[in-house]
Amino acid sequence: MVMMMAPGGTLEMAKAVLDEGADAVYVGVIGWSRRGAQDELNEDEIRHTIDYAMRLGREVRVVVNTLPSSTELPMFVECVARYAEWGARGFMISDIGAMRLVRQMLPEVHIHTSVGCGITNYEDVNFLRDIGASYVVLPYRLSVEEIQKIKRESGVGIEVFLFKTPSGGKICPGKCMMSSYFSFRRWLDANGKDHFFGSASRGGDCLRVCQTEWDFKVNDTGYQQPMTIKSNPALWLGELPAYIAAGVDCLKVPGRDRSANLVRDIVRVYRRALDRIQDSDHPDLSSFAGELEVLRARWGTERGKRDNRLISEAEKESRGALVATL
Repeated sequence: MVMMMAPGGTLEMAKAVLDEGADAVYVGVIGWSRRGAQDELNEDEIRHTIDYAMRLGREVRVVVNTLPSSTELPMFVECVARYAEWGARGFMISDIGAMRLVRQMLPEVHIHTSVGCGITNYEDVNFLRDIGASYVVLPYRLSVEEIQKIKRESGVGIEVFLFKTPSGGKICPGKCMMSSYFSFRRWLDANGKDHFFGSASRGGDCLRVCQTEWDFKVNDTGYQQPMTIKSNPALWLGELPAYIAAGVDCLKVPGRDRSANLVRDIVRVYRRALDRIQDSDHPDLSSFAGELEVLRARWGTERGKRDNRLISEAEKESRGALVATL
């Protein structure tokens, strides 16, 4: 059976997606995940989510996909061990050293690679499998044929996003450091854990500066062209039977930074569609088209508000930094 995994950016969202039929919910840890603190759960909320999921016979994946330094690794290991003891069945990890540590320490848990691993081919997948990955998430630009080849060559669990970028882009998801150039602040908490603003790889929010308008000039010729550095992804559905037939094991619903109501409604639609696919040899998904268009519109509206807020934050921070240097 294919697993549907949905986000829990808040406790309300985590419980809602489990109630709507998600097989697993993924939740972030403040300071250890590639989101801002507003989209993460605290310790009590994580434990509550794990208990709630276990009562429903579902699972929790804890997102710890930053790049920990050498001084942070002991804290990272302690953090992961605590959540596993509470009942977390898996972890999302970017750092390959941390991935190997978790596999050695907890051989029974599932390890999902994060998009920050930057997969481009099946040899990347084989490498991650060999150091302990249970599921490898593929970038949302890969075709069904590429997924089939990767599954055939690796034999590892394959995870795909339920959204994709229709027009490509210039940035590999998970590997961008642009926010750090616009704003970078660092501080230590009482436990000695580093916290960062402007660097998703180190536990701070991505400021989405790639989503603003960019003009590119070539030398002094006067040639100028607007360009999209990164296209916004969109929810998809029609290709789902082909992806499952290609060997996909885990479907990842996006949206930790969206509203709980929107994510709940997305899970509700995908749960019904997935059940139909798995109950029929020739599933007809046309009845979901109208619902999906409504969800896409709601998604775009919320994305626009988020991007505008984060870009404004980046502009404010960069202006402050400029004034400080004068």
